[in-house]
Amino acid sequence: MNPFRYGQVVSKGDFCSRPLLLKQLMTFAESGQNVFLQGERRIGKTSLIHEAVRKLSGYKLLYIDLLEVKTIDDLCRRMITSIVRMEQKAAFQKKLLSSLAHLRPSLSIDPVTGFPTVSFDSRIGMKPDTIEGILDLIAELGGKRKLVVAFDEFQDVLNIRESDRALALLRSRIQFQNNITYFFAGSVRNQMNGIFTDPSSPFFKSAASLEVGPIDGKTFVPFLKKKFASGERKISIGIVGEAIGMAGNIPGDVQELCACIFDATSSGESVTGEHLAVGLNMIFARERKAYEATLISITGLQLRCLVALSETDSVKVLSSEFLEKTGIRTASSVQAALKRLVKLKIIYRHKGTYRLANPFFGSWLIWNGF
Repeated sequence: MNPFRYGQVVSKGDFCSRPLLLKQLMTFAESGQNVFLQGERRIGKTSLIHEAVRKLSGYKLLYIDLLEVKTIDDLCRRMITSIVRMEQKAAFQKKLLSSLAHLRPSLSIDPVTGFPTVSFDSRIGMKPDTIEGILDLIAELGGKRKLVVAFDEFQDVLNIRESDRALALLRSRIQFQNNITYFFAGSVRNQMNGIFTDPSSPFFKSAASLEVGPIDGKTFVPFLKKKFASGERKISIGIVGEAIGMAGNIPGDVQELCACIFDATSSGESVTGEHLAVGLNMIFARERKAYEATLISITGLQLRCLVALSETDSVKVLSSEFLEKTGIRTASSVQAALKRLVKLKIIYRHKGTYRLANPFFGSWLIWNGF
């Protein structure tokens, strides 16, 4: 069995320990301090939150995923569904459905996941004020147990047309729920900073900040070597380091590459550079259609910027060297191309630089000679 796990929440033996971050989150939860966590997608924020709460005796986690949320109705439905999945006591579910009777709710079991799910009359849309009622239900849950509420990809609330109203309503109730700790995780830094550090935002200075970055090599390398060893594969520190670099030091991507390398080897084998190439090509084969769809969605100038970003880590964007690499004459054209690529979520800004959201896409571009 392949020992590497990616693209899902991991815990216990599959979770690479982050002692300092775990201790900080657990301390925040116990003291009732709300926190906003920042870090790139697949960096491990969600697993970190789940593991921190799992380690806290007597605590329960209400996890609400807001990825690509678009409307108030969608926001409310996701919050309600998460509550139903966490609190499965019949009495509470009956009360919840009763409080939402005007939406004509119905409760059922998802045949695929086995989780309870709630549906509503599609002709009736939920209004902003519904948020307050849902948060009141969460407050009731928090009065019965130690509760941590985690909003994942919280910055996507800004996608909602009435986002200012939604944020104001969320804040109006959360600020009085002193017996509940709220974790707000996000992967788009400028938007998360805007929500929590802009004086005009309802959430201004409402939560402590916690940075979730790459896992320290002194911890991650032995963890990965142990995983390979559990499947009777040998891998050197140098090869592990190469794999981490190829995956942009993003834990989820590192584990995906390692999973492919594991599948490319047999019990008793030692992993070589050739196996790294085979593993990378396995990822290319899986993701080729997505890469091609991305190419269709961008212009030639944007592609040249992507290739230039893929080929170097040190050259400053908008420098004469970067312009030379792209073959684009003006810095303004490069700026416009990068801005569009950020909007398409193909790249993101990090500490004054630009990075590809998917490091393997950059490798694929270089591999195919773009």
